[in-house]
Amino acid sequence: MKYGLALSGGGIRGSAHIGVLKALEEEGLMPFWISGTSAGSIVAGLYAYGFTPRDLEDIAIDLQRKYIDLDFLGMAFGFGQWLIGKEPHINGIIKGKSIEKYLKNLTNRINIRDIKMGLAIPAVDINNAKTIMFVNKMKYSPSEDDGTVYINDVCLYKAIRASIAIPVVFKPAIIDGRRLVDGGVTNNLPIDILKKMGAERIIGVDLGYNGQLRGDVDNIIEIGSQSLDIMAYQITSLKSQGADYILRPGIYDVAMRDAKKIIECIERGYNSTKENIKMIKRAIKSKSSTSLFYTF
Repeated sequence: MKYGLALSGGGIRGSAHIGVLKALEEEGLMPFWISGTSAGSIVAGLYAYGFTPRDLEDIAIDLQRKYIDLDFLGMAFGFGQWLIGKEPHINGIIKGKSIEKYLKNLTNRINIRDIKMGLAIPAVDINNAKTIMFVNKMKYSPSEDDGTVYINDVCLYKAIRASIAIPVVFKPAIIDGRRLVDGGVTNNLPIDILKKMGAERIIGVDLGYNGQLRGDVDNIIEIGSQSLDIMAYQITSLKSQGADYILRPGIYDVAMRDAKKIIECIERGYNSTKENIKMIKRAIKSKSSTSLFYTF
């Protein structure tokens, strides 16, 4: 049975998706469609492009050395404006150019419409609150009545760069005049789009905040990330109802920038998938919707 796989955002926690894919492949359960938000968009996009889970492990580790390009000049200028009573013009502390260049080199500037696997990556237009869905294959005619704009002509690296732009932390991505930020603002677990692409069975992997106490939210990056996670929590709870199974590896305790735990996150994603593989197979192969939810 063909199925779609939706991957949530989660910063460093997103590396758990690699372990999930590794476990699914070992069981012969490669997805036919895949979608991903924020950190999930990196894994989904590169996997759809053709990288293996083993490749993605190396990329996840390498990526942490390349994407922190702080906008020191912009922050200093903005602070100076604030001191003299003017409105500071700074829209993110990380420029995002380094990770964009890295992703561009990895994917050879491929257009999303040229990727063979069904792929969807959401971002949000911060000026009009519309969800911008970068998607390459649609079974049903798209409609903007739901506040979504569907785009199938964009370089993969640009779509990913837009989806990972956590507000305040990353500068927004500019595509076709739109100022785009993290897709998790409106859709942290992109399930509905998989149905529109033709998926009859959908597995979701939710790495987001789930109501647990976190004691390490003590800096601007963690505060920004946790704020987005909290906002996405209720939205995800509602939108995830369309999935046949939701896997929650339970790695909320990993901080957004805790790069030392990348391998641990991959292992926890792998182990959680293996421990629940019977339920996942049942959800994928069931003739009727099972709507199973699991919290590890």
